[in-house]
Amino acid sequence: MHQFHFLAGLPRSGSTVLAALLNQHPDVHASPTSGMGEVMFNTFKAWQGSSAEQAAPDADQIKRVLRSIMEAKYAHIEKPVIIDKARNWAEASSLAVLEDLLGRKPKIIATVRNVEDCAASFVRIVKPNDLETFLRTSELIDHLKKSYQVLNSGYNADKSCFLFVEYEDLLAEPEKQMRRIEEFLGLPAFDYDLHHLDETAPKERDEEIWQVPGLHDVKPELKKQHNQDSRDVLEHMYQTFVQPCFWREKPLTTEMIHPLDMQLAAGLIGDFEKGEQIAQELAIKEPKNHRAAFNRGWYEMRKGHLLDGMILLNRGRIEKVFGNEAPNVPTPMWDGQQTGTALLNLEAGLGDQIHGARFARELKRRGNQVIVACSGPLAVVMRNTEGVDMVIQHEAAFGVVHDFWVPSMTASVPLGWQYRDIDGSAYIRKPDVARGDRLRIGLRWQGNPQFEHEQHRIFPPQFLFNAVKGLDADYISLQRDEGAEHRPSWVQQVDLSHWGATAMAVASCDLVVTSCTSVAHLAGAMGIPTWIVVPVLPYYLWAKPGNGTEWYDSVRLFRQKGHGDWASVFSELKKELHHAYESGLLDQSEERASHRRMGLQALG
Repeated sequence: MHQFHFLAGLPRSGSTVLAALLNQHPDVHASPTSGMGEVMFNTFKAWQGSSAEQAAPDADQIKRVLRSIMEAKYAHIEKPVIIDKARNWAEASSLAVLEDLLGRKPKIIATVRNVEDCAASFVRIVKPNDLETFLRTSELIDHLKKSYQVLNSGYNADKSCFLFVEYEDLLAEPEKQMRRIEEFLGLPAFDYDLHHLDETAPKERDEEIWQVPGLHDVKPELKKQHNQDSRDVLEHMYQTFVQPCFWREKPLTTEMIHPLDMQLAAGLIGDFEKGEQIAQELAIKEPKNHRAAFNRGWYEMRKGHLLDGMILLNRGRIEKVFGNEAPNVPTPMWDGQQTGTALLNLEAGLGDQIHGARFARELKRRGNQVIVACSGPLAVVMRNTEGVDMVIQHEAAFGVVHDFWVPSMTASVPLGWQYRDIDGSAYIRKPDVARGDRLRIGLRWQGNPQFEHEQHRIFPPQFLFNAVKGLDADYISLQRDEGAEHRPSWVQQVDLSHWGATAMAVASCDLVVTSCTSVAHLAGAMGIPTWIVVPVLPYYLWAKPGNGTEWYDSVRLFRQKGHGDWASVFSELKKELHHAYESGLLDQSEERASHRRMGLQALG
């Protein structure tokens, strides 16, 4: 019987060259890419699904069947040691099965290399006419990404099964690497010929499988084939492929910081002059870098250039950092001129969807019927939105007749809007709510914690509570789910079980004080006076400086001055809140405002 070991790793990291070297060993047969693992898995799956076998299960039988597949595949090989090559041997799910089958932990040699260098190697071989399309859509690149994920998951499952061989180490010190492999597999030492590699052993079927002839050609001599830097090969896509080299205890080199990271760091401390400088430099150096263009869009909006900024932000869709994928509909995207039935596809989170619903009103003004596609929970709110004729869930878009669709997060582009064109008046009808005799203030102190941390906009709730408490007012909590446990006893809990109830609660308020959440957008869209606390590097809707915003007439922004400094923000908010209270500016009821002013005068 043969002794079985396995060869896996990343594509373009030297596995074929290593197999050619291993085949020189008198005891070893290293295969080309093999389908044995897939055959064994499918057999095992079919065996488990057999009703006859389920009636009388026998674990030893299936192990004998799988072992016989291995032996039958290599029955013609006289060498005692078989090294079967396949990327899926590294899968976490394969390790336990192999251990049970072999009676020992499997030994997997995994060739590895920086992922960006693997991608660059594919580019050099394929020589694509359109670099960006190739790197985004090629099956070869997808194969690379999946192989990395498989190897990472397997290594995390059981590190003892793996011996990593770095591509650069194999070229620089092949004798040392072969000794490591022999020790790992328990093979006797052998003197390998590094100058006469057999390119036919093993021979991969590159043209048949990948339609790329010569993808795994082995040169007669083991040596470096090029000195081209991967940055030059991958151009603006380079950073996309830089991934952690998890197989190393410590990085061999320190990765150069990309200007985008420097731009983010500058923005987080409020150094927008530096961020703008980097944006302009990248526009010249990396004009095809969509992520850099996306960031530049924020700076254009900050300068007051809404249309230019939104066009650049739209490039973030390519990097999947902005908006959603196109809906599954057969109709074209709106060109800004057509009239008919428009499907307004609301995108991203619930707050963004509420904000995007504003465009229904403008589409209606331009002579269109408007169908809004939204997340299911928002439907009850969307039906009260100005300009909306019908509300559906996103999943129903394909089955609803319409003439064209509009992506909500960039609807201002076909509209040709600049900031001066925005109508900031309320566009969601407030539900009728009976108002009490006292001022009511609604509080919301966080959104999704993970997203809030990513946006650097989460703050200790106590800052908010200390800033607003003490007024002769009723306070209600607009916080639900995570964070609700921080509610003080003097803040009343109200029904927030669905968005209809939340809209009722918001409509009952004279003022809403909140972080940048979906509640902030709902309150602004209904015309409720709303104070939003935003971080030093704010969301794109608040990029333009100032305490107000064209997007919502009823919204006031309280901006953080420096990263981590929330105290000064809430100090300003407290001062303004007491001034507004004493002036009667918070009362939505003129009668209550008048009574308060008279009472304050009497106290004076």
